[in-house]
Amino acid sequence: MKANKYLILIIFSSGSFLSCNKDFLEKKQQQSLVIPASLSDFQSLLDNRDAMTNNSCHELGIIGADEYSVSDAVWNVLSAPYQKYGYIWAKDVYEGAQLDEWNMAYWRILHANTALDGVKQIKPAEVERQLWNNVKGSGLFFRAYNFYQLAQQFCKPYSATASTDPGLPLRLEADIDLLSRRSTVAETYSQIIEDLLTAAPLLPDLPLVKFRPSKASAYALLAKVYLLMANYEKANEYAGLSLAIKSDLIDFKTLSLSARYPFPSDYELNKEVILAVGISNIAITGTARMNVVPDILNNYTTGDLRRQAYFFNNADGRVLFKGSYKGSAAFYTGLATDEVFLIRAESYARMGDKENALKDLNTLRKARFTVAAYQDLAASDANEALRMVIEERRRELIFRGIRWEDLRRLNAESAFSRVIRRTVAGTTYELLPGDNKYVWPLPDNEVTLSKIEQNPR
Repeated sequence: MKANKYLILIIFSSGSFLSCNKDFLEKKQQQSLVIPASLSDFQSLLDNRDAMTNNSCHELGIIGADEYSVSDAVWNVLSAPYQKYGYIWAKDVYEGAQLDEWNMAYWRILHANTALDGVKQIKPAEVERQLWNNVKGSGLFFRAYNFYQLAQQFCKPYSATASTDPGLPLRLEADIDLLSRRSTVAETYSQIIEDLLTAAPLLPDLPLVKFRPSKASAYALLAKVYLLMANYEKANEYAGLSLAIKSDLIDFKTLSLSARYPFPSDYELNKEVILAVGISNIAITGTARMNVVPDILNNYTTGDLRRQAYFFNNADGRVLFKGSYKGSAAFYTGLATDEVFLIRAESYARMGDKENALKDLNTLRKARFTVAAYQDLAASDANEALRMVIEERRRELIFRGIRWEDLRRLNAESAFSRVIRRTVAGTTYELLPGDNKYVWPLPDNEVTLSKIEQNPR
């Protein structure tokens, strides 16, 4: 491995994020950088939670989605341009500022590529084969997972025009001197799938710790990818493979629903967590600022324990979110079995299998209701079952960054499309189905430096 090809060499003593800019170069002169060389080095690199799993690329999606509102007073004092102007889907979202969400995702991809480039140079002894497999599989998974997240923010939804729509710069090596270019959306999704299909056989069924990838998480992510591609047979297949490994659900009747944080802060104690990923607090959605929108709250019927587990009524009349699987005020954005059940239920319904769609849907719902209030849902046909699943996704998966993905893909269907409206200082802003603003602009500095195509706004 050539040291000069790895400007982003890993600082094992620090979990801080360094963007590839002037700040990085300054810190590079101040800190001791270590070149990873052994399998254990590369595993440690991928186990760096501060770098790899503590902050996912979901902030803009959460900011732009229809799950909350803020007052004019809150909006006026927001200091981060991407939050203030992302809230109203403005044409200029960043005002020239760096976007950590983009930088950090590519930093994680750089970690993954460093490990992948490294294991190519190592011929493992038999006793090291399992570790070698885990490093390679984890590197491929994390690269795919970050490409997936970036695509939901900065690329058009997968559609009939995917072969020509601009995709991501696909960084597949740790050599940062290589010039960036945008692939197509089809190429982006193809790379994600290729990485995951290669990773899955290398990974254990379940991880040693939940911030590590596994077969269950690779299959769950493949199910998500294929759902967005409207390949429902494949979505169903991989959701089933994931659930065959891990299908645990939390019985909400066992939770302390009056607690400020009903879910455990230790991911290892959360039965539903497949891959433990979260996001830091976003100022605009902090508990001192946000208000959950009423149309979500009205969707929870009597006896649905999620109303108490997910929300609490603040003294000032606002309804706040408390239900994160992080066991804190920060948002959980990782993979979990409840989402996989809903993916399989939707794919069954899309394929016309009403009975199995309802079976998965009711399996989830039974774990969410009081005994007295619970009744199995029934549907007259697969279309009605599909509507029930889509409604359940909004109730179940709130504030996980998934709603933005759903809005983007469902807007192509008249039965599920919707207009989002927000009013600030007397001006109403609208986000229409299919609007270009469902694709966030690339960071200004990336376009300037790499001379890649900007997204239309």
